[in-house]
This record gives sequence, structure tokens and C-alpha cells, in this order.
Amino acid sequence: MKKFFILLFLGAVIALSSYSAGYYFGSGSQIAWWINNGLHFLGGAYAFFFIGSVFDITKKYHNTVTTSLMRAVIFLFGALVLGVIWEWYELFFIYWNSTVLMTKGNGVYLDTMGDLALDLLGATFSGFYYTIIKNGRKK
Repeated sequence: MKKFFILLFLGAVIALSSYSAGYYFGSGSQIAWWINNGLHFLGGAYAFFFIGSVFDITKKYHNTVTTSLMRAVIFLFGALVLGVIWEWYELFFIYWNSTVLMTKGNGVYLDTMGDLALDLLGATFSGFYYTIIKNGRKK
């Protein structure tokens, strides 16, 4: 349970870093774009391990048994779902009530697809780490 709260705090730090970079450098700057992409990659890796901690908490109560590969697949898709929820948040609460949606047009949707691709890439690298490196040492 301690791991869950540490990961929850880490997620808040990642989200705050994203907002701080956008505010400090300006949301349209090249530096903010690079930082945002790095944080989306990191957020995908974070979401992979966050879903893993949620899975471990529920495992205590439901006696769930899976192979490490199947756990990685569940964590990967869970991370993607968290990425989609975050992008919905961005769309409805950041872009919807501003003129940014009107001025960017399709750019908002291209940005969203790029963000989800980076989330998935970060979660995929975490999945490789989880299944190959971490579980390879246990054998």
C-alpha cells in the first residue's frame, strides 16, 4: 500500500512538472514541446507501474494468478487507458473552453495521438523491463 501512495505522489509531480514547463516556457515553445514529450514517455512508464501496484493491491483480496507476460499486457493496456483519460482531461478542461481548440484545429488531435503514442512507448519499455530484466533475474 505504501508503494501505491508513493506512485500517486510521483504522478502528481509529473503532472505538476508538465503544467510548470508549459507555464514557464509557454505552451507553444519548442522547449515545452520537448519537455512535454519526455513527460508523456515518463508518464507512460509511470502508468505501467501504477497499474501494477493497483493490480498487486487487488491481488491480495481476489487471489489473482497470472503469468508475468500476461501481467505486462494488462499493465500496458491499463497505462494506455490512463493516457486516454488524461487526454480527455486535456481536451475537455484545457482546450474546450478556450480559443486554442479553434486556432489549432486538427493540431489538437494530432498532438493527442502523439501524446498517446509516447505514453504507449513508455509503457512498452517498462513492459520490456518488467518481463525481461526484472523477471529474468528471478529465475
